[in-house]
Amino acid sequence: MIVAAGPAQGSAATNLLGFDRYLLRQNAMDAGIPVKTGKLLVASGALASVLTLMLSGAVQANGVGDLYVASSAGVLEVEVATSEVKETISIVPSPTALAFSPDGTTLYSTGGSANVTPIDIATLDLQQAIVMPGPVVGLAMPAGQILVGAIPARRTLGFAVVHGGAVTESAQLPGAGNLIAADRRDARVAVAEAGKSWLEIVDPATSTLKKTTVEGGIVALAIDRDHGGVLVATQNPNSIVRVDLTSLVSTWTVGLSATPVALTATASAAIVSSGADLWKVDGKTAAKFATARQAVTALTASDEGAYVHAAEATGIEVFDSKGAVQRTIEMSATQTPLAMASVPRGSSLYLGLGVTKSASPGPGGQMPGALTTPVPPSTSTVTDTARDIIGYPPVQEGALVAVAILFACWVFIKWYDKRAAKRG
Repeated sequence: MIVAAGPAQGSAATNLLGFDRYLLRQNAMDAGIPVKTGKLLVASGALASVLTLMLSGAVQANGVGDLYVASSAGVLEVEVATSEVKETISIVPSPTALAFSPDGTTLYSTGGSANVTPIDIATLDLQQAIVMPGPVVGLAMPAGQILVGAIPARRTLGFAVVHGGAVTESAQLPGAGNLIAADRRDARVAVAEAGKSWLEIVDPATSTLKKTTVEGGIVALAIDRDHGGVLVATQNPNSIVRVDLTSLVSTWTVGLSATPVALTATASAAIVSSGADLWKVDGKTAAKFATARQAVTALTASDEGAYVHAAEATGIEVFDSKGAVQRTIEMSATQTPLAMASVPRGSSLYLGLGVTKSASPGPGGQMPGALTTPVPPSTSTVTDTARDIIGYPPVQEGALVAVAILFACWVFIKWYDKRAAKRG
């Protein structure tokens, strides 16, 4: 062991720090690096460590699945790019409803009991159950930190502040609310009762409920994404109605030629199913969008709104914005999809991975070509992860913090060098 000679002054900690500074200066000089640069490298390293810790929670999903499916076998993690079920998360009772947290880190599942099970998407581990006031048949999570469960047996909603918060119950609804819809871009939730005409708009943060009615019996709901409305599918008459979430005014109504079953909202329009037929409703007309191979029981759009997932008895078909089939995800009898939830980020298709060998031919028998997207294809999981992190708003905010820290380091180094020069 080499011991530095010199008078013993101050505490052991002071001597150790002085020795460390000596080694830093000596190593920097030996390497031909100015002392100032060496100190800047140390400061940069410290900054990188801080930012790594700060941004470690920014990755929104485990990088495998971009669609999660409730089935009798459990929650299925689906990689749409390869049309594969990557993992099966066993839950008892079997899940029937799903909802993602707005940041995509947690998936909430219920099987019709009072227990709602959080699933950590990074590890796929089951977390401690949230106990609602009664049996939950539908889940929704809008912007914010409050998970909402529909409890038709009590004609109420359950509000659960996530991460160990309180669970409360709403005032009475007009009926047994069993249809519920939310979107991570809006803080409000829409609730209705299948076959009835009442519609309730709920603000979970204040527990306020506002009621309106539409013509016909409601069969499905979907939030109109960034546009501040709720889309309502009705029968008798068969139509899609858009209701403004603030004023509760019906802004448009478009008639349908058949009874609607399922509904979702893409970036530019509503997609509704009737049997195996899918229709695109833009607020003025209803145009034929696509024909599925089987009757469609549920619909959900990818988070960026570019693709539609259609659940059928034996699988899921994925359609692009023009109605062309991009994927067919085959499922066994125990994997029949009951509900779906898209990860709150761009789908693997949208991220430019294109069509793989597992893609199914379109209606004309042709295989769909590679997708043109704003993001080039990538085969690197490191690149994909970096892209997700860079595009995540908290990371962009963290970059501003990084600039501030670097500036503070530069000011400190200037001061330190001036003091060192005076002493020398």
